[in-house]
Amino acid sequence: MKTLKEIAEELGVSISAVSYVYNGKWKKKRISEKLAKKIEKKLKEENYQPNFLGLQLKTKKTYTIGVILGDLTRKYSLDILSGIEKILATKNYLSLISNSNLGEREMDAIKILIRRNVDGIIIGPNTDDPKVKELIKETEIPIVFVDNYIPELNIDFVVSDNFFGAYKAVNYLIKNGCKRIMYLGSSKRLEALKERFNGYINALKNNKIEPEEKLIINRFDIIDYRELKEIIEEIKPDGIFLESFIYSNKLFKFLFEKNMKIPDDIKLIGFDPVDLNFPEIQKNHFHSIIKKPIPYVEQKAQKMGEIAAKILLNKIEEKNKKIKNVFLKPDLNFMEV
Repeated sequence: MKTLKEIAEELGVSISAVSYVYNGKWKKKRISEKLAKKIEKKLKEENYQPNFLGLQLKTKKTYTIGVILGDLTRKYSLDILSGIEKILATKNYLSLISNSNLGEREMDAIKILIRRNVDGIIIGPNTDDPKVKELIKETEIPIVFVDNYIPELNIDFVVSDNFFGAYKAVNYLIKNGCKRIMYLGSSKRLEALKERFNGYINALKNNKIEPEEKLIINRFDIIDYRELKEIIEEIKPDGIFLESFIYSNKLFKFLFEKNMKIPDDIKLIGFDPVDLNFPEIQKNHFHSIIKKPIPYVEQKAQKMGEIAAKILLNKIEEKNKKIKNVFLKPDLNFMEV
């Protein structure tokens, strides 16, 4: 493969001119469009790839980006990652990917990436551990949050408009005849989840339905099946809003045992679709209790990843000094069963 110098000599131009074209800076350096196209054609013909070791020595960059997401077994997380990778590839950055196991390994993952001297980190914060917040606050490495954010830290973020999504979902249940809507959420008090809860409450109040404390379960991830069963049997909701369908296994088990059908006997809606390939979903006879596709809040995961990567690269190149807070409005969609 030819070097930048060899390509420049064959074209009869300076190495700087070829470099400016390769890096997309030819307009800024007032190189003519005709010459830029000629150089671009030559670079493409030679399939030129930069010597990254030389680049690292020259720029003091590693051309690596750390990515920490909560659960890489979920399609949602993989879609975020796909968006990130799509943008990083255009700038010849590589990603070092970590699965924080829903926040349990978040601290370790951040420390490892800092030691690796990555140029930046994209992280979906999945814990409210003060030590993690302090570590993020202290590091000088550029960071962008994705999927969730920490309000007290003045850091760029790209997230769903979780309030809007939850409000729209609960309003859908109400418009379809539900009056006693149960909230099933996790014990984590992440900002994104707080906003979903607030969306639920506001949708009820704006439809003149008074929220009932006994209909709100904020520990669905840690509650045992027997207790969940007793609560639902006592309360008898006609609709359920799930903070996330990731916590739906015990619910589907209950519905199957009670021979309840969706949506005839009870209506469900929540964030993110059920991964129908998961063994636990198959074990709980998901398909036998569904009579119609289940509505869900569809987040724009890939777009979220793309925007987060663009913001981070601009920060690294010092093109973006102003903090950016991006909320993407989700849509309502239906799970095909």
